[in-house]
Amino acid sequence: MPSVLPWTMASDAPHRGPRLHSPRSIYAALAALLLVVFVLSAVFFARAIRVEEGERLAQNDAIARSVAASIEAREQGYLNLLRSYAGRFRFRESVKRQDRQEALVHLRQLHQGFPELDRVFLADRAGIVWATEPETPEIHGRSYAFRDWYQGVSRSWQPYMSEVYQTDLGHTLAVALVVPIHDVDQQVIGILASVQRLDVLRAWLLPIQIPAGDVFVVDRKGQLVFHRTRAGAQHLADYVNLPVVRRLLEGRHGMEELENPVDGEVNLSAYRWLPALSWGVVAHRAKNVVLQRTRTLVLVSAGVGLVLSAMLARLGGLALRNERRIASALAKSTERLQLLHEIDRALITATAPVEIAEAVLPKLRDLLGVPRAIVNLFDLAAGEVEWLAAAGRRRLHVGPGVRFPLALMGDVEALRRGELQVIDTGLLPHDAHTEALLASGVRTYMVVPMIAGGELIGAVSFGGAPSEFSPEQVSIAQEVAAQLAIALEQARLLERVKRQAEELEQRVQERTLELSSANEQLQREIAERRRAEEEADRANRAKSEFLSRMSHELRTPLNGIIGFAQLLELEADGAEQRESVEHILKGGRHLLSLINEVLDIARIESGKLAISLEPVLASDVLRAALDMIRPQAAARRVEVRETVPDDGYVTADRQRLQQVVLNLLSNAIKYNRERGSVHVSCEDGPQGWVRILVTDTGVGIAPEMMSRLFRPFERLGAEQTTVEGTGLGLALSQRLVEVMGGTLSVKSTVGEGTTFTVELRRAEAPPVRDEHASGGDADQARPPGIRGKVLYIEDNLSNLRLLERILARRPSLTLLSAMQGSRGLELARDHRPDLIILDLHLPDLSGSEVLARLSADPTTKHIPVVILSADATPGRITRLLEQGACAYLTKPLDVKQLLGVIDDALGKPRDEDRGQTH
Repeated sequence: MPSVLPWTMASDAPHRGPRLHSPRSIYAALAALLLVVFVLSAVFFARAIRVEEGERLAQNDAIARSVAASIEAREQGYLNLLRSYAGRFRFRESVKRQDRQEALVHLRQLHQGFPELDRVFLADRAGIVWATEPETPEIHGRSYAFRDWYQGVSRSWQPYMSEVYQTDLGHTLAVALVVPIHDVDQQVIGILASVQRLDVLRAWLLPIQIPAGDVFVVDRKGQLVFHRTRAGAQHLADYVNLPVVRRLLEGRHGMEELENPVDGEVNLSAYRWLPALSWGVVAHRAKNVVLQRTRTLVLVSAGVGLVLSAMLARLGGLALRNERRIASALAKSTERLQLLHEIDRALITATAPVEIAEAVLPKLRDLLGVPRAIVNLFDLAAGEVEWLAAAGRRRLHVGPGVRFPLALMGDVEALRRGELQVIDTGLLPHDAHTEALLASGVRTYMVVPMIAGGELIGAVSFGGAPSEFSPEQVSIAQEVAAQLAIALEQARLLERVKRQAEELEQRVQERTLELSSANEQLQREIAERRRAEEEADRANRAKSEFLSRMSHELRTPLNGIIGFAQLLELEADGAEQRESVEHILKGGRHLLSLINEVLDIARIESGKLAISLEPVLASDVLRAALDMIRPQAAARRVEVRETVPDDGYVTADRQRLQQVVLNLLSNAIKYNRERGSVHVSCEDGPQGWVRILVTDTGVGIAPEMMSRLFRPFERLGAEQTTVEGTGLGLALSQRLVEVMGGTLSVKSTVGEGTTFTVELRRAEAPPVRDEHASGGDADQARPPGIRGKVLYIEDNLSNLRLLERILARRPSLTLLSAMQGSRGLELARDHRPDLIILDLHLPDLSGSEVLARLSADPTTKHIPVVILSADATPGRITRLLEQGACAYLTKPLDVKQLLGVIDDALGKPRDEDRGQTH
């Protein structure tokens, strides 16, 4: 612990007047001086009062400027923060859709990053609140159009700081910071607002101390935003009619002597208007208290002059010396005020902590008249001092960021209390840091604490050779330290906001780089605003058309493969033949499932994925997935083990759950080591949950990569290996599990392996169905009495032949066929069939055009039309059913399903088709 010395003040030696030897000269001098004394005393004391008053007004103005700049920078920082969030693409999209869950992700991030914002919420253009963080459903749907914050922001749709109001929740006094949310066409789609309680502002402004005075802040209506003693709703309007407040509400700045009728005092007031916030700041001191010292001096001096007239000559000498001292003090005070104004300007224009300190220290060093002045920041947790900036002799080879022991600053607890420390360098423990100080000529230095928001953040220190520190030096250092504390804390806040904004921007750029070439073009045009949505729609339509076309091109040949295979299955004689057909069907259906997965990815990206939740037996799904994955495991010599009970039901979509399990098993095998193992288990979780665990013995995942694991297209460096993949599997699996109401989590140890855990809600076992009563063989007898004509419009010859073979099981039906849409329309008008089966992709007309013409023609509009197409996109199916189709079947077709639709369309009760035995 360094030796701390009591600091002392410099004093002046008494001045002796001139010695007069002649009594006559003494009397003459006394008579002359008596008159001069009264005249000079009156002039001197009047001037002293004016000087004192002017100095205090100037000090108040400097304080008002500093506080106003600090408040404006702080609140503008919050408004800029809200504007940066309002400009985020995904956030704007969630607001446009009023997707509360997506919006809450951003609101929660904002609230957690800035807890001083008591509440953040979203409202629509009409002022109706629909999302809040922390969540308060009781105000969702409530209109706040009557609030000043809504009326202010909706007046011009610009950022707005509201007047003080009492909140509905908690009935506390607060202000609202509000920004509009625009889409890329600059149309307002919503409002983002945050509530800032007045007690947060109060805690921030309370440390500001003005001897014999105070500072207060008012809003655009003159209501008290901050006052040291007048807090609460009952005092809001106390100062509305004050002259100084009326001047502020007129947008004026100034320094005046004004009466405060509320407190019954005459104040020396400096007031500043903040146009960006429509707030006003007033720094004032009571005139009676400020000038009490000067007035007391007048009374005492007058009494002493009357009583001790014999000592008038001496008094005159003292008066002259005081005059010189006051003149010197006035000059120094003027220099001090001018320097403080320069410091204020430097604080306002500088942004980084280092810039602020480097702008202030040279002026502070000159004003104090010391060889060295330093600003340090404290890291109390580490017990270290961070060198920020210095002014003086450059014998210490240090710079910003260099750290020293905290012990060099003296008693830290005393500094927390705001007490000064005087350190004798020679009494410090001798180490490299002490030697460096001594080598630079620093023998004694004073440490002045910098306290912001009640926290010790650093110190201003100055000194040099052994000396005494005057009260004026201490006062200046304390005042500058207080301003520096506010400015440095504000700079830290601005750096934090800027850093978070840069991080958000970096994340947006990273996401943009991960998109496909079409989306990259879309992102570039999003920056051009007006064409962004048009380009997005065009890209989405192109992708949907591409997926639709690819689905059609892949499903069309599969239709022939699976369709004829189903017929072969119905007609197969021996076990070997049936087994061969089963292999064909199994392979075709597996390829069909892959096509469906490609479409699922597109639906997930567009938010249009539909699922069917039902009780699913987990063991069935897991064992089916294991059967499909075992060949892959055998090829990589990976052992697959299972611990799966037979009675566990979960709430899920069977197909989606199997898709998730297959993805996890495939990854567990692909990224495993040779002769490793994969263990699949199912167990009970807490409170009605079931866990499905997939554990491998692979290389594991490093902790720093965990945050990127579920990002789309993120392969964690695997793209540099021979392992194939797209990086979509885990992201798709996590979203599928979340859509089913569950969670997907991961634990991994590098070098040992990884465990993925799927948690889903437990479900009750469904009632057992009578399989014999509800179904039978696929090859069933045709229903009696089914007669009529069926027209099939299809350009693919193999599909025509397939339908001919299928309808051969209905000998009473006559099949007409057309390979062009126009020819099909002619046959429909000429033969008026009982049923039309229509493909969508025809060489001359689209299927939807053919359907529209059939519906518009009075001779054909009554004929039922069944769509049979390889296009399985949900939007297309919905549109054609709404257009008049009675059914929509997708290729590859299911023979039993097609026969059932034909039976229903021809108006007969549906009987299962039993074919002849061959």
